[in-house]
Amino acid sequence: MSMFSLLLSLGTLAGLVLIALRAPKKLTFRYLDAALGVLLSALVVSRLAYVVTNWVYFRVHAGEIFQVWLGGLSAPGALLGAFLGMALLRARRTFYLGPLADGLLPLLGTLSIAAWLGCWSDGTAYGAPSSAWYALPAVDEWGALTPRLPVQLIGALLSLLLFIGLEQAQARLRRPGLAACLGLVGWGVILVGLSFLRADPVQIWMGLRLEAWGASGVAAVGLVGMSALLLRPKQSQPAIG
Repeated sequence: MSMFSLLLSLGTLAGLVLIALRAPKKLTFRYLDAALGVLLSALVVSRLAYVVTNWVYFRVHAGEIFQVWLGGLSAPGALLGAFLGMALLRARRTFYLGPLADGLLPLLGTLSIAAWLGCWSDGTAYGAPSSAWYALPAVDEWGALTPRLPVQLIGALLSLLLFIGLEQAQARLRRPGLAACLGLVGWGVILVGLSFLRADPVQIWMGLRLEAWGASGVAAVGLVGMSALLLRPKQSQPAIG
């Protein structure tokens, strides 16, 4: 197991613990079951997005497509997969979407932080070479050690700050789902912004890295959700559908 996989596992465990601590007492196991289903959806879509954006490699190494434990996930794909998983739960009338999204928000935070730290430890999603004072020695996929912008550590720090901010604001936001939508916008913006500092090879489309387009889609989903929630008359909403 790679260090990336280990850190992601620890992030998952931390997120599930936070969900269990925050969930209404009678609904703890319902929330944990929902979290596992959303995790599975996020993993599948994340891996699929990673394979598609790196098809030049996987076309030659098709046997590695399903070797998820070696690393190789797409953050925008994970966010979109999580949203699809929650939408499926809503379609089955298992949960209302807003309370469910807010209830699973800790998992999004811990996994984002763990994923960036995993990228740092494995030498992926690395930054461009730099002589800035804050540049740190980092290796690329070929093992070359070069002072680079610490994109992964910046991403972990920004994800942590966003997570803390959302946790503080969630109690003040009276509309279920609004905190989760803010999270999608925030993490989407982080991913797009940091994509301009990255130097790891990936396909470019219309001047942007493919994951930047995916992150833009994540932020757009969050903005649409925020607009819908803010324009809708305020009303209380139970967790169970």
